[in-house]
Amino acid sequence: MGEKLEEMSKEDLIKQIKSLKKQKKFGLVFEDNKPEKVIEDCQSKLPVLEEVEDRKVMVGNDYPTNLIIEGDNFHSLSVLNYTHFGKIDVIYIDPPYNTGARDWRYNNDYVDGADAFRHSKWLSFMKSRLILAKNLLKEDGIICVTIDDYEAPHLWLLMEEIFGYENHLGTVVIRNNPKGRMTERKISLIHEYGLFFGKSSQSEIKKLETKPTEKTHNYKQDEDGSWFLPVNLRKQGVDSSAYNRKGELSKRYYPIYVDPNSGKISVTEKLPVEIMPIDSRGEKRIWRRGKEVIEEMYERGDLWVKRTPRNGLQLYFKFRGGLDGKRPQSIWVDPEFSASDYGTKILDSILNEREKFNFPKAPEAVKRSILSMSNNKNAIVLDFFAGSGTTGQAVLELNKQDGGNRQFILCTNNENKIAEEVTYPRVKNVIKGYNNGKKEIKGLPGNLRYFKTEFVDKRDTTDDTREALVKRCTDMIRIRENTYEGVIDEPKYKFYKNSQSFTAIIFDQFEIESIWKEVEEMDKEKLPVHLYVFSYNRHANEEEIPETDLEWTACPIPESVLEVYKKIFKVKKEDA
Repeated sequence: MGEKLEEMSKEDLIKQIKSLKKQKKFGLVFEDNKPEKVIEDCQSKLPVLEEVEDRKVMVGNDYPTNLIIEGDNFHSLSVLNYTHFGKIDVIYIDPPYNTGARDWRYNNDYVDGADAFRHSKWLSFMKSRLILAKNLLKEDGIICVTIDDYEAPHLWLLMEEIFGYENHLGTVVIRNNPKGRMTERKISLIHEYGLFFGKSSQSEIKKLETKPTEKTHNYKQDEDGSWFLPVNLRKQGVDSSAYNRKGELSKRYYPIYVDPNSGKISVTEKLPVEIMPIDSRGEKRIWRRGKEVIEEMYERGDLWVKRTPRNGLQLYFKFRGGLDGKRPQSIWVDPEFSASDYGTKILDSILNEREKFNFPKAPEAVKRSILSMSNNKNAIVLDFFAGSGTTGQAVLELNKQDGGNRQFILCTNNENKIAEEVTYPRVKNVIKGYNNGKKEIKGLPGNLRYFKTEFVDKRDTTDDTREALVKRCTDMIRIRENTYEGVIDEPKYKFYKNSQSFTAIIFDQFEIESIWKEVEEMDKEKLPVHLYVFSYNRHANEEEIPETDLEWTACPIPESVLEVYKKIFKVKKEDA
């Protein structure tokens, strides 16, 4: 308000006070900027996806279908709010670090260090995208954002605002540049941060696989390749006494008989030597295992007798626990996390070109991040700042390592032809195999489809907009249902399928009954049918579907798309 307080009316003063009371008392406050053009554009045109057929990479039906989406990531995230709402397990992003190096744009202008609103523009840019991204996560999903000192404090507060202080699962320091960044006045930086936030209280950081040598060098490898730790069968320490609180003797205080010459062990046959769980001080202890399993352990080679210099004959068994993993620690210093040594060089070898992309991530750092967030081998991994495509390579390598079927979705713009000349060629080469200039590198299992964001202009009437939009919804529905195999492609209807379900898209709501006969004829395996029917309202004319043995669900289009967009773009009802 430009008025002086003394000149304001009582009513205006009350409004001003109420407005001030609504303002934050604690948290991140930044200058509101002019809204992004990519967001304002969505008031007059609606984003859709269209497949680029000549960038499809298919190597087998048994492998997951991964996606690259070219376009502004705000538009990509908007579409994904229709296709993948609540379906994403893991989000890993490496956004622009806002160092002032003109590496990102706000409203078509590159933002540099001289821009007085540099930080607030970056926060506005990130906030709009993180809000959409949160919608995509499953209830136990997790997001990791990597960042350095320029924006780390501001990003931390922003993510607390969006995801909740209580859902901050940790911040990791990653040594990504061991040689250090040279500066004139500041400490030389050798690290960046990974901020981990969960969608809800159900989210938790997962335990990482622990190598035996990381725990202790006393682990031994068995004949079958498994690992065990030789442990004395007599329990020690806490809760090892043979007597309970009432002074009663435990059932695990019992004799075990051994033959020192043959090594035989029994609890039923009285062999030459009786061993009781009594320690070197004469204290009665208990055995770690019950009497009923002793002979079985001996028979399979998991229990043996050993003569020790100080304590004579002792019983040892193969303890196979302790290797269930541990949660990652807050400092990651492995050499493979170096972006200069394992990011740039790996990318150059895959593309067989140099300096196509600045500062690509090291695949091992991304893999560690993904495994920290999800142990689901069928996880869907999203990266909406995909850059050079490191996340795609990391997912493919993880699947190869553990037999997983993870899928990735990479979203990137095409500034400086990054999508065409870096992201796509990299992923294609990793899947198909490539020559790194020295030798042939075998491909990794996985399929790939490439989509672009396109737009449908809003028409004069709502019904005209619906008619225009429904004609462009096909690829979005295919992605939503994960059904890419085309069965029938007719002007009035299209059928797609995968091994688990059938998708029928009907553009004429009055043709459901006649078209349904074709659905039944083709669906001889009686797969569940997901039916999408054009409608001018929220009803899919389900009453038109004849009596059938098929399991089916019906969804009106494009209303189901418009409902999502109304929430995202805050479109007025009369304009939707």
